[in-house]
Amino acid sequence: MTTIKPPCWIETIEPEDATSDLSEVYQRVGSVHNKIHNLYRAFSLQPKPLISADQHYRDILHNEANHTEPWFLELLATQAAIIADCHYAQQNHGANFKNLLGDNELGELMLDRVRRDDFNGSSVFTTKQAALLNYGAKLCRNPEKMCFKDIETLRDVGVTDTEILETVQSTACFAYWVRFINALGVRLGDETIGFYSDSNQSSDDE
Repeated sequence: MTTIKPPCWIETIEPEDATSDLSEVYQRVGSVHNKIHNLYRAFSLQPKPLISADQHYRDILHNEANHTEPWFLELLATQAAIIADCHYAQQNHGANFKNLLGDNELGELMLDRVRRDDFNGSSVFTTKQAALLNYGAKLCRNPEKMCFKDIETLRDVGVTDTEILETVQSTACFAYWVRFINALGVRLGDETIGFYSDSNQSSDDE
């Protein structure tokens, strides 16, 4: 007999058991695949923040006014997940990154570099991209050490202030999400991986 694994370590409320208020929240944040992912279920005891939190990340990553390439913002999100050892976010946003990049082999090379903190002097990344990844890694690991010199270093290689802001937004946003996921033990369930429909794979991993 198969044991159904819970979405996370704390109590959750399934959609069929939801009150009218929670049901409305579930409907509003239902994924593009019309399924309530385990991450959303983890909010069910206090669901109100989920609406703004979900919209916040979408506004950061799916903003048509962004100057930064969407695939690179997803890579920054994946970097935050890798540094925090957050399997859930690595799987979802790693899939998004490779989908948007459109080159699976190159995507794997980039992810390997991110895992090894090896950005500089590589043909995989431009000088600007390497500088932004170094900056994002520092923000994830040592936020107390951020300084104006970091901004100057980015500007010196041609990064604009808008690109700096977008890098901070993506990295800081996912610093929140990976801590939420890790703290509550949110696991991948039988759900489609990634935001985009042609990333059509699912997982029931821990």
